[in-house]
Amino acid sequence: MSEYLPFINDPAHLARLTGHRYVVLRPNDEVSATHATGQCSVRAKYSDLAISYPARAHVTLKGFPAGTQLEAVQALVHTWAAGVPSLRIEVERIIVFPFPFQVVIVQVRKTAPLFHAFASLRALAKQQELPDWPEGTIPSVDDWVFHMSVAYCSALSAADWAAVTSFSESLTVPSVDCVVREAEVVAFDEGREYSGGVFPLSGHRGPLI
Repeated sequence: MSEYLPFINDPAHLARLTGHRYVVLRPNDEVSATHATGQCSVRAKYSDLAISYPARAHVTLKGFPAGTQLEAVQALVHTWAAGVPSLRIEVERIIVFPFPFQVVIVQVRKTAPLFHAFASLRALAKQQELPDWPEGTIPSVDDWVFHMSVAYCSALSAADWAAVTSFSESLTVPSVDCVVREAEVVAFDEGREYSGGVFPLSGHRGPLI
């Protein structure tokens, strides 16, 4: 079995995620390298600021709050993944989620297959009555922006955040893409991240757009 490569390795961030579960897509080396290049630029420019950085690129499709049983998420994703084809991740640009989130992101193109997979996962989770975030705390299905987080900046002052925003949005990224053939369940407990399973996206593989 290959070694698990975590997405988050900042101890303070890990502590805040205790009990959470997420369904994510792990991009290939080319897309991950593009993400890492943008992240390195921000890190080098603002090494003196209180910014947290994810360890690896990932596209989150669904998160579940503390108290959600891992087994329930695993069963959900097992059912969902069986009807979802491989998904393409296409890099668009670097933008930010503004206050109160204050996150630098690589935006991912909202293709029809990716949106359908995302919407169907949310719908199935609701149908199965899994725990969810309080209403209004996350964007609606239609308003969701697919992304790979680059830098978490919620601890920054308004002035520092304005500077990071201006710099980050001046960065350019190449138009790279990849096809992901499996989804991962990621779990956080007692200050550590671990794999909750890898689930092949085994639905009908029609043309990827």
